[in-house]
Amino acid sequence: MKKIIIVILFVFSNLVVFGQCSMVSVQISSSDTSYIQLYHAGFFNIPSGFANICEWEITTFSGDIIYQDTTSGSAFEQGQVLFNHSVPITDSLKATIVITNDIEGIICTINDTLYWKETEVLPGSFIGNWDVLSSNGGVEEDITSSNEIAIEKNMIRLFPSPTQDYFQIEGNQAIYSFTILNLNGQILETFHNIRKLQKVDISNFSTGMYFVQFQDEANRNLFVKKIIKK
Repeated sequence: MKKIIIVILFVFSNLVVFGQCSMVSVQISSSDTSYIQLYHAGFFNIPSGFANICEWEITTFSGDIIYQDTTSGSAFEQGQVLFNHSVPITDSLKATIVITNDIEGIICTINDTLYWKETEVLPGSFIGNWDVLSSNGGVEEDITSSNEIAIEKNMIRLFPSPTQDYFQIEGNQAIYSFTILNLNGQILETFHNIRKLQKVDISNFSTGMYFVQFQDEANRNLFVKKIIKK
């Protein structure tokens, strides 16, 4: 019995350490005709999963946005969302999750289709629920593959921190674009074309710690810095 337990622990440990984006997929943990609860296991399957920032987007196939959110934190805080909708069960939905992990330097993108599945439980008697069409694994992109990005991440500095009214960016670039998120991963404000050393006003923010997520010219997430508001 001891040998079996040791083997199980070894396998689980290796799954956690060597887990990859391709092992993360969209899953449905609960649903009814007018609501869906989605889940992903990125906290466990991506190394340093506690650092994941997850962007969720659900749309119709005609492009209408049904639900959007950004999550982070513990396994269920970042990996589970619930939303109501009015999409008929005869239609399908597109689900996209983009997980950015600055510590691992990766972006993991998961795309799949949600559809209404009916199962015959007794002859002529059916039950239905929303299901995932293909259980696609995520596609991983290395956000530190460029030497320029890695160098800029190391060179960039936000100051003063802690700060009361504003912060400034010091780095190699002349212009920056970034999004400020709270500790729950919620987007508070997005800034474009901010010059180096230009003052960024956060005087209306509450006291606490915030994430500053930088983007490139194509609006792709690059890396995260932290700022403390006192």
